Amino acid sequence: MGNSSSKPFVSDPTTFATPKTTSTPHAGDLEPNWKSYDYVIVGGGTAGCVLASRLSENPDVTVLVIEAGARNDDVLFSRIPLAFSRMFRGPYDWQYKTTPQKSLQGRSVYWPRGKLLGGSSSINAMVYHHCAPEDFDDWVRQGALGWGYETMRKYFNKAERYIPHSRHDLDASLHGTSGPWITSHLPCAPISDKILEACDEVGISQIKDFNTSEGTLGASKFVAFVDEKHERSSAATAYLDKEVLKRPNLTVVLSVVTEKVLFSSDADGMPRAVGVQVSTSKSGPSFVVGANKEVILCAGSIASPQLLMISGVGPAGHLSKFDIPIVCDLPAVGQNLMDHFSAGSMAIRAKPGVTWDEYRSNPIRAVLALIQWLIFRTGPMCSLGSQIGMFVRSDDHQLHFNQAGSAALPTIDMTSGKGAPDIELLACPFTVINSGLTRPPRGTSGITAVSYQTTSIYGLMVLIFYLIKGAILLKPCSKGKIELQSSSIWDHPLIDANYLSHQSDVNMMIKATRLLLRIARTKSLSSWLDVKNSTEPTGDFFWPGDADPDTVGIL
Repeated sequence: MGNSSSKPFVSDPTTFATPKTTSTPHAGDLEPNWKSYDYVIVGGGTAGCVLASRLSENPDVTVLVIEAGARNDDVLFSRIPLAFSRMFRGPYDWQYKTTPQKSLQGRSVYWPRGKLLGGSSSINAMVYHHCAPEDFDDWVRQGALGWGYETMRKYFNKAERYIPHSRHDLDASLHGTSGPWITSHLPCAPISDKILEACDEVGISQIKDFNTSEGTLGASKFVAFVDEKHERSSAATAYLDKEVLKRPNLTVVLSVVTEKVLFSSDADGMPRAVGVQVSTSKSGPSFVVGANKEVILCAGSIASPQLLMISGVGPAGHLSKFDIPIVCDLPAVGQNLMDHFSAGSMAIRAKPGVTWDEYRSNPIRAVLALIQWLIFRTGPMCSLGSQIGMFVRSDDHQLHFNQAGSAALPTIDMTSGKGAPDIELLACPFTVINSGLTRPPRGTSGITAVSYQTTSIYGLMVLIFYLIKGAILLKPCSKGKIELQSSSIWDHPLIDANYLSHQSDVNMMIKATRLLLRIARTKSLSSWLDVKNSTEPTGDFFWPGDADPDTVGIL
């Protein structure tokens, strides 16, 4: 499902903006000679595409979308479900990295973000999953009226066009049927059903559907945002299709970077955004474009606070270090950064033929699988990378989180309610190549059994099949921040995620890792996996999945 249109995308700033001159103020009234639009949307990612589509439904307003990346519809690996990892560390990825993390032995963590139309919805793993209903209701308790689950569910259904499948017993009436965002079921590797049986063995109940009012606790196969042609259904393909792009009141700009937001002052002295400054390169000329109504920042959790601070909105003390004129002193900008921390992939040997790694280990089969997708839109390339999800609570006493004979590791409940999980476990029946994860050096401390990069096992890919498992913290206590390293948008900001700085997060990751290891040792998987059952807390350096669940911890 492409978004090609007879109206081309724009990349030349002279067609939508006015050249900046030395007399153009950093902050001033909207100049009458500026080219302007009613709404200027900075960022053509997940949110920007939706806003552009909805706002431009009104023919009486003009909408400009400014995206720093490229078009999405001609990027092959973005379209193929199982090839999503090929989008990492390339031209369609901002390739952010955190600052060296104290709790991770000084390692910097790769932080991918989409740099093309559709943003991260054009490079991610295509898992369609709502969070727990309590999470939305918690927004209301904190003052966000109108954002509760019952209200949001109407919009979930409005956005979705669910494609039922005879092999999956989901209640289609609980899903949308006519929305622009297409969701469907994809083929799974042979081992997937056995993983669900293994979940039952350790006390994680199977559920049919993560995306209902019943909540998300349990184990199930993921629904994907993939269309009938087995291509990614991103925010760009869903909301900026060819009919939307033909609207005369909508202009979509690609490969142009927004350098700063321009402000004026209202009669009461309050700053008001009146436009933006843009350019195509760090050393190239800058241009300005006005906003008659609003400038809307949709640049994501990293670039939006960076752009605000560069524009003079943020902690005054920090901005003054870079001689940035203060428009508004807002100390909270860039603060309170929270991420779903994952300690990385855990490789477990699988028997031949039960995962999709046979297509990685055999180049001929890999090429045939790609050809099968290109011609027939069938085969393993139609699959998700993350096929099975498990959502649990760390205080669930029915799950064997703790070391035998020892007291439970203390954790803090940061969830919105008893129906909301704080741990997510994933099962991926193939090895992610070039994912950007790193393993700690030998002899250094860190979370054991999960901190190793499976794709670093150089040369063994042709001999060994894998099942990849991973644990993710959904409600971490640790909080970080984003700060500037210069006054230029062309320099990445300093991202300090402050991972595992709180002991509760460390304890929760240990619990999650123990549970993953126990799942791998169930009777259901005994004839499918090749686990060596090491008595060491780390297992083999290259095979942390062999670690003893009872001794996993922090070295």
